[in-house]
Amino acid sequence: MLLGGTLDVTVHEKQDDGSIKEIHKVTGGPYGGMKVNHQFEGLLDELFGDEKLYEYRKVFPSDWLRLTGDFEDKKRGLRALQNKETRIRLPQSFNSSVPEILPHSMERYGEEDKIFKNEYLCLSPRVMKKQFEPVLEAMKEHLTVLLRKPELSRVKVMLLVGGFAESSLLQQEIKNEFADRCRVIVPRDAAKAVVQGAVMFGKMPTKITERVVATTYGCACSRDFIEGVHPNEKKFVADGIEKCRDLFSCFVKENEVVKVGQRVRQVFYPVYANDTEIKFGFYTSPTTNPQFVTDPGLTKIGSLTVQSPDTQRGRDREIEASLYFGGTEITATARDISSGNIAKTTLDFFHVK
Repeated sequence: MLLGGTLDVTVHEKQDDGSIKEIHKVTGGPYGGMKVNHQFEGLLDELFGDEKLYEYRKVFPSDWLRLTGDFEDKKRGLRALQNKETRIRLPQSFNSSVPEILPHSMERYGEEDKIFKNEYLCLSPRVMKKQFEPVLEAMKEHLTVLLRKPELSRVKVMLLVGGFAESSLLQQEIKNEFADRCRVIVPRDAAKAVVQGAVMFGKMPTKITERVVATTYGCACSRDFIEGVHPNEKKFVADGIEKCRDLFSCFVKENEVVKVGQRVRQVFYPVYANDTEIKFGFYTSPTTNPQFVTDPGLTKIGSLTVQSPDTQRGRDREIEASLYFGGTEITATARDISSGNIAKTTLDFFHVK
C-alpha cells in the first residue's frame, strides 16, 4: 500500500520461484497525506479567515511553505497519540500580518479543543486527530471492501510505504483496524522505500510476471456502418461504402490478466483503397465496453502512422496493430504486412496526444 499524495493499493502474491504475481488491479483514491494537509489549511482558513490567508499566501509564499512544511513534519509525530498538544511554528510574517484567531471560530471548539496562537499555533490532541479523520475513515473503508473480496482471502501481510506511512496516527489506526486480519508492516524509512522499489523494479522488470490491467486499452477504427446500431453523426462514405468512424476496438479489458512480455494483436484494413499512410490512435477507458473513442472518460495516450506504399490490393491489405506489455511500459506497434513497414510508440499516460 503506497501512501503519499493519494492512496494506491496493489495486491501481489509471491511465487515459489521468488517472482511476483499481481492478483488485483491497482486501486485507491484521493485520501493520502496531501488530503490531511488540505484539512489543516482548511482549519487555518476557519481560524483566521480565508481572505486573510489567501492574501498571506500571495505575499509570503516562502513563509507559507515553511509553515505547512512544519505541519508536514509534525503530522508524523507521536504527540497527539501521547495526548500532548502539537505546536506548529508560525513565521514572524504570519504573526505580524494575520490577526488573532477569530472569536466566532473559537466558539465552535469545546474546552478540550482549545487552540492557542503565539509563536506557535498550538493544537490539542483532539483537534490534531480531527485533521486525519476523513482520510483515515475513507482509507479504512476502502481497504475493508478490498479485503472482503474472495480473491484476496489469502492476504496475510499489509505493507505501508510512502511519506504518509511514517505518520504515527496512521500506523496505529491501520494496525488497530486490520491487525486481526493480517500482519501490518511499516519498513524503516517508509518514504524512501518507494524510490528504492522503483529502482529495483527498473533493474528487474520481469520480477513481476503478471499484472491485472487497471483500465481498458484499445484504438480508434472505422467499420461498416450498421443502420439502427451506429448513430448517423458517425456515418461517412469511403469509396462508395458507408462507414462508421471513431469506433473503439478493444485490445485488453479492465481486470484482465496480462503476462509481462505478452503481445496482444489485432488486424485492421485501410478505409480507402488508395491509403498509403495508416494512422492509429490509442486510448484508455475507465469502463470495459466503450463503443466510441469520443465517449466520456476516454483518454488518448498515443498515436502512430505506418507506411503502406503498395496499394494494388486496395482495401484488402492487412495492417497488424499490437500492444506489448513490458515490465515498465506498454509499447504500441503497427505493421504493414505487405511491405513489412513498422511504426512504434510508447504509450504515454501523462500527456494526452
